Amino acid sequence: MVRTQKGFTLIELVVVIVILGILAAVAFPKFQDLSGDAQAAVVKGAAAAYASAAVITFAKNNGTKQSIATIRGQITNTDANIVYGGSCAAATVTYTGSTASATIDLTDYCT
Repeated sequence: MVRTQKGFTLIELVVVIVILGILAAVAFPKFQDLSGDAQAAVVKGAAAAYASAAVITFAKNNGTKQSIATIRGQITNTDANIVYGGSCAAATVTYTGSTASATIDLTDYCT
């Protein structure tokens, strides 16, 4: 009589679990660092929005430089972690609770 195997042996299951553990140990540090990269990308995008708001405000006012507060008022901030600040020469965008920040020069569009 021929016996057919049904299921996996204990050794096969242990080998698979060990392989998955090794893969998880290698992949986890790479995925763990992605939050910092994501925060830096959000800051870069917000800095671009800040610069775009300055250019658009400058154009809307026929080439008249506006205050930094007026420019900042043109930005719709949907991310509670993003803070806009600084002056015309050093407008800043920072991500609260992170080291991610960017500084841009708006002196061409701002008084």
